Amino acid sequence: MIAQVRDKAKKFLKETIGAEGEVRIVTVEKNGDGWIAEAEVAEKSQYLATVNPNYRVFDKRFYTIKLDNNLEVSSYKQGGGSEEEKEA
Repeated sequence: MIAQVRDKAKKFLKETIGAEGEVRIVTVEKNGDGWIAEAEVAEKSQYLATVNPNYRVFDKRFYTIKLDNNLEVSSYKQGGGSEEEKEA
């Protein structure tokens, strides 16, 4: 089951945020309402892309993905920032 949660979370992030770099699931936890996965995502540096679009420098970002018992994503948020939780 953990492998399925990991795969669903990776696929969701690639489709939703358009992750070009690596998506690595760092934790998967079962909770009462489903699952919580935390991911480390390599995203292309937006700042350096404005300086020179040919730069291939990536920033590391963290995301928390909540899935219900049917492995459907119910919410996600970018960690380490002040962004509010985004409903899927």
